[in-house]
Amino acid sequence: MGRLLARDERVVNSWRMRTQLAHYKRGVQMKLDKCVVKPELGRGVFLDLGEIYYIEAEGDDCLFRTARKRRYRHIEPLNEVEARLPSPPFFRIHRSYIVNLNRARELRARGERDSEIKLDPPVNKVLPVSRTAYSKLRKLLGI
Repeated sequence: MGRLLARDERVVNSWRMRTQLAHYKRGVQMKLDKCVVKPELGRGVFLDLGEIYYIEAEGDDCLFRTARKRRYRHIEPLNEVEARLPSPPFFRIHRSYIVNLNRARELRARGERDSEIKLDPPVNKVLPVSRTAYSKLRKLLGI
């Protein structure tokens, strides 16, 4: 039985994980409870979807933010990452941000036309919400 070594030195040794990765690589749509973050070609870090607070675009790459201080760089653009994530709980709130709505604490107005979303501790980050995304988010949440 082969072993895969994750970035934080945890050994992933299960038939289910290897099967999911094989389907993922072939592009087969499958519900994954983990996300593969690729900091560079040929390397991958496994993150639980529930661990992710938000994903931020940075040029052609993106950064995954979890409760840990460290941000995980991913070599694909935000559009490609968004297509693979389950929606909900992941929602594109801005051209530069995707947020995990399970980790959102508060949606609030900022001025007359702008709005923002505040995330749970320990992140406590306040992210902008575009006007288009705000109306879609209100419909999704029923407010």
